[in-house]
Amino acid sequence: MEDFEFECWRCLALCTVKGRPKGFWTTTHYELPTEWECWNCGAINRTPQED
Repeated sequence: MEDFEFECWRCLALCTVKGRPKGFWTTTHYELPTEWECWNCGAINRTPQED
């Protein structure tokens, strides 16, 4: 598991989201939840999509 930090769209608090490796041997590609809740204000946030 790896920690990723994103800003909440509503209160701009820094939130930590845990990501899991996509493959057994990879350390560069992680699967993140599509939505997560801000610890500060409770707003539902969406994880930015890769291009």
